[in-house]
Amino acid sequence: MIDLSFPFTEEKIRARKVRDEVLISGVVFTGRDAVHKYLHEGGRLPPGVSLRDGILYHCGPVVLKDEQGNWKVTAAGPTTSTREEPYQAEIIRQFGIRGVIGKGGMGDKTLAACQEFGCVYFHAVGGAAFTRQLAPQRDFRGQPGGAGETFVTAT
Repeated sequence: MIDLSFPFTEEKIRARKVRDEVLISGVVFTGRDAVHKYLHEGGRLPPGVSLRDGILYHCGPVVLKDEQGNWKVTAAGPTTSTREEPYQAEIIRQFGIRGVIGKGGMGDKTLAACQEFGCVYFHAVGGAAFTRQLAPQRDFRGQPGGAGETFVTAT
């Protein structure tokens, strides 16, 4: 197992080989269809958030309100990555992402962007929970919190 910690520099990422098993630590961001479309179309990240040298986890988190009325992520499993193929290459280029986590793989455009910009696709184990803290940032369906399309910071 290879320890891979934030920041995820180009050097660290280009050193990875197919079939490497990694233990990722540090900040990871989640995003699914609406997040990718929003960013691809020129949307802005929440204040203070940068994806540069970061990892984007293809995940549709389930976000519910707790007893105090705060939004909490209750589930965060991987989602099918190929749905993000129309957007992923441009997001890698524009935001300096070094890694993408998901299931099912990506297409040729994303592969080319990974090779050109020093990014890697990590295939997630379905059902695995590997985060300690999940902080909802923004819901991209126009609702506070919610499920599926929430941009989440995970540590």
